[in-house]
Amino acid sequence: MAALVFVSVAVAGCTGETPGTATPTPGTSPSSASSAAPEDPNVPKVAIPLDASAYVGDACKLLPAASAAELGFTEPGKPRSETSNPGCGWSIRGKADTLQIILGSGNREKGMGGLAGLHKAKKAGQLRFLEPGPDVDGYPTVYYGIQDRRAGGNCDLAVGVADDLTINTLAGGYGNEQESCGTAQKLASAVIKTLKGA
Repeated sequence: MAALVFVSVAVAGCTGETPGTATPTPGTSPSSASSAAPEDPNVPKVAIPLDASAYVGDACKLLPAASAAELGFTEPGKPRSETSNPGCGWSIRGKADTLQIILGSGNREKGMGGLAGLHKAKKAGQLRFLEPGPDVDGYPTVYYGIQDRRAGGNCDLAVGVADDLTINTLAGGYGNEQESCGTAQKLASAVIKTLKGA
């Protein structure tokens, strides 16, 4: 089922139909990537970076239980570790609705982090779909993927929380694009609030 594709969605590996990311260019590091002079003008900068290092060991903590319940998910999140990027997934028993968060710390370590890394993956042909999304709480986003799955009720959203770090919020199993992407944006907002300590 399409909703289950989210299990392996990550910006660090291509599996089946799920979005993936390029392997880093040799010699590229997060610091050299962010300071490289001409940067892609299509990649928005993050004005106030957020520190997500405390969540690398447990990405499920990025979405507190109360925030998950507001989105209709009362079961605890389950850690996902299929890639170098830590993640967490939520589901509803008896329903197709799913949520997933992927913290792009592994991509950052490889020098392929942030929205810039997704743009590089698109140029390398590893992502066929990349489109600017709406800012969420002042942070830039993109919709991305091996293909655009929004019309089928599956939304893959990456929010740039630092120039070299994204947190991907994925919502699947919904009836339409408006519902799935609206949920992915609400999930991104909840994550940002967690990072801000709100």
